[in-house]
Amino acid sequence: MFISSKKIIGLDIGSSSIKLAELTVTKDGAMLDNFAVIPAPAQAMANGEIIDSIVIAESIKAAFKENSFRFKKACVGLSGTAVIIKKISIPRVDPKNIREQVRYEAAQYLPFDISQVTLDHHILPFSQSAENMDLLVVAAQNEFILNYLQAISQAGLKCSILDVSSLALANIFELNYGKTSEPVALFNFGSNITNFLVLFQGEVIFSRDIPVGGFHFTNEISKNMGVTFEEAESLKISQSQNQEVPEETRTFMNIALEFVTEEIRNSIDFYTATANGLTISKAYFTGGASLTAGLIEHLNSALKLQFEVLNPYLKVKSGHKKLTPHYMQQIAPFVAVACGLGIRKGEK
Repeated sequence: MFISSKKIIGLDIGSSSIKLAELTVTKDGAMLDNFAVIPAPAQAMANGEIIDSIVIAESIKAAFKENSFRFKKACVGLSGTAVIIKKISIPRVDPKNIREQVRYEAAQYLPFDISQVTLDHHILPFSQSAENMDLLVVAAQNEFILNYLQAISQAGLKCSILDVSSLALANIFELNYGKTSEPVALFNFGSNITNFLVLFQGEVIFSRDIPVGGFHFTNEISKNMGVTFEEAESLKISQSQNQEVPEETRTFMNIALEFVTEEIRNSIDFYTATANGLTISKAYFTGGASLTAGLIEHLNSALKLQFEVLNPYLKVKSGHKKLTPHYMQQIAPFVAVACGLGIRKGEK
């Protein structure tokens, strides 16, 4: 876990919304001092990539000013197709040679040109054999990173840390729940991307961003019912709130539900095939798309896995009177990644 009392803004830039969080880390957990969630500009993001850095920057700048955020240093989460997290096993080497070895090994796994990628790694404390060491390797395309840095700079902020959304999710989970003795899965259901990771004994042992989310339900309704995307979104929300909707809405929601479930099943199966018997004991979920009608119930049933809502407030309390208990509950599905970013260690 990387946490300290150094103040930074946790900045979670999603396809449908942008979240900003300021926290104070305490001996018992953390205080959420400020939070904002705003709609992301249409077509400015695609699968985690910033397409239009100027409009993203303007949105961040407006949210920063309107909500009286104080700190200019930001920890920003990356996710999507341009970021890869992979567990690899390499022969044990001298620590001073490990970076070179990781780069060589990663070049064989990555679908990108290794010369156009920024790499980082974390040595896992357990490995399959005495001769090898297991590492978690994080890789992101430089062009993708540059677009993020430009947007943050244009918003008048300084990018103090570039993190990965799924690792930030692990950070906030561990702050609230502690280290787990059994492997647990964490899911953050977003608009276009679902962050999926497996935690074991305080370590992320698997992470994958699945290209499914709330968008697929809205899109299925829109294309089959001949309504605009906005109208389809409204129908989806009405269905999730048990309001009356046309019967075919449920039909097309169910088609999307089967597709999303199958994609998640495939990712869990991939984990299981490479996990050396470390079976997932339980799943925790968060994210705006987790509110989609029937999603969690269907996953529970179809995957034979117990899903429980991730409570971000077990050790995180309101640090400002404007963050009322009612508002804290309203934003609960949206805060996890931004808070996980906001408790990262800032610059000295």
